[in-house]
Amino acid sequence: MSEVRHEPIRVWEEDGVRVIECADCGFIHVDPIPTKDKLLTFYEQRYYKDVKPFNYEITPEYKENVLQQVSTNLFYQGIYNHVNKLLPLDRPRTQRMLDIGCGNDLLAKYFSIQGWNAEALEPSKDAAKYLREFGLVVHEIFAEEINELKLEEISFVNIQFVLEHISDPISLLKEVYDVMTPGGVVRICVPNDFSDGQLAYREYYNEKLRWVVQPDHINYFSFSSLNSLLSKCGFKEVYRTTNFPLEFLLLGGMNYYTDEEQQKKVGPFIQQFEQAFAKAGKWEKLLQLYGALAHLELGRSVYMFAIKR
Repeated sequence: MSEVRHEPIRVWEEDGVRVIECADCGFIHVDPIPTKDKLLTFYEQRYYKDVKPFNYEITPEYKENVLQQVSTNLFYQGIYNHVNKLLPLDRPRTQRMLDIGCGNDLLAKYFSIQGWNAEALEPSKDAAKYLREFGLVVHEIFAEEINELKLEEISFVNIQFVLEHISDPISLLKEVYDVMTPGGVVRICVPNDFSDGQLAYREYYNEKLRWVVQPDHINYFSFSSLNSLLSKCGFKEVYRTTNFPLEFLLLGGMNYYTDEEQQKKVGPFIQQFEQAFAKAGKWEKLLQLYGALAHLELGRSVYMFAIKR
């Protein structure tokens, strides 16, 4: 993407960082795009130690507990059920799944437990070793190198919080398209940034672009821009949803970006909010709420399912 002409529709500049809404790419990204070598150095040397630290030491007891949690994980089960509903019944289907850039997440293991041939693509040596401890086939490469694997006939691809980190999401999605079966399903998760809620918070409180995270977040997506990107790469959106709208907390004066005490309250607040719905037997109502917010392009994250046309 760095070799593409980037014509700005709108420009934001803060603290030496320039961000543009790009007419050529169809989404917001930093300008200039970091070089591949710069990104490789950051992710190999700093990201998994400083930004996303995780204790990868595994004991037999830990492994047993994690496997039990994975096999009964309702979130994973929901994704699995949704994928199976979306896969076409009138076409030959394989049970091959690829999770791109999954870190220490074990969605692929859940699919493996269900009888799928599930593989992972993960550049971190520590994370890849961790995934292999759970019996997964792991390709220890960066997402942009997927074409080197010569994969084919993949029915489901999961790309969870990856597109915001890479220099050329358009090329990646086109390569994903090439390895998938017709009618195959792709699930993409990205932060919902530069949303109306975030921009209202910025204007009302005269705030900075707190969600612009450097150097690891290159691209910034909305529901609309991700939909357009998928369409450009040969996919059709079939479902969208979101999670708790953190921008509502910001708008109400709970600035978890700058106040560590407020930040500590966010996780428990959301957990109690969602558990209250579940305990009252209103979980489906909560899912409907998140779906409605997604169609208003609100909510902290974009969760989108699409099929290969």
